[in-house]
Amino acid sequence: MQVIDILERFSATFIAIIFIAASACSGLSEFDEQQVELALGDSLFNSTESWGFSMNIIEGGRVRMMMQGSYSYNIQQSGENQTRIRGPVFIEIFDENGKLETTVLCDSAVYEPDRARFEMFQNVDVSTEDGKNLRSDYLLWERKIDKVSTPEFVIFISPPDSIAANGFYGNSNLTNYTLNEGGGQVVIE
Repeated sequence: MQVIDILERFSATFIAIIFIAASACSGLSEFDEQQVELALGDSLFNSTESWGFSMNIIEGGRVRMMMQGSYSYNIQQSGENQTRIRGPVFIEIFDENGKLETTVLCDSAVYEPDRARFEMFQNVDVSTEDGKNLRSDYLLWERKIDKVSTPEFVIFISPPDSIAANGFYGNSNLTNYTLNEGGGQVVIE
């Protein structure tokens, strides 16, 4: 019986010592806690991808813009949100009454929803319903202020005129615009 009492006391003491040692080791120092938070902060990166991308922007109950692409990759990191779209990319822009105003085709695009900003790349072709056409390899569209711009080479066609220029600033339906360093051909009948 004495041997059993000694073993019970020894095992109870042994378990208590292990418990105290384990709880003392589990606490992290302030430095270690900061390092863990820093590592977790860096991992707050989210990305998604999809095939057959389609997006609509609706304002006032009406579709204002429709965008389609073959593939998209969305990145969210440090409060920034960006969607990269591979094409062909097809965009339709509608006026406040829902009437189609402008169509855009390009090879790829980047959309930043927080800034309502679209960047279009390679073989950008903008066509309006009234027959104007703008071609370039890069175009920036700031949707909220309806500003379209590029510092790149453009060909602007407003029948019967066509103008080549380095730089373009205007709106999405190509009614108010400025061409920089241009030259062109005017047809006079």
